Amino acid sequence: MSSSDKPDPVKWISLGFLAGLIAAVLTLEYYGYIKHSSAEEAAIIEEFKLLDISTETDLKVSPKDSGKIAFCVDGYLLLRPDNDKANVAGVLVDAKNRGIRCKRLD
Repeated sequence: MSSSDKPDPVKWISLGFLAGLIAAVLTLEYYGYIKHSSAEEAAIIEEFKLLDISTETDLKVSPKDSGKIAFCVDGYLLLRPDNDKANVAGVLVDAKNRGIRCKRLD
């Protein structure tokens, strides 16, 4: 028997690990432990835009209130309706679904 005929234990261990990982993910999916967000949970409620504050241009903001309140929790900017009695809030994210960070200015 030459050295090329010997089984490669690293290859078989790697294949076993990969098969076990795939089996674990499929099992977790089957029993419902992997949660997928629905279209309603990931729905865009409202879009926002950033107004640049510079000395060259006049900043024009509507005098009407938006009806929203922003606040900082655990370093992320959350937004909720002004008249929300159920305390429903959402994390403000950018176009790539990254949370907008904030810090308290005390």
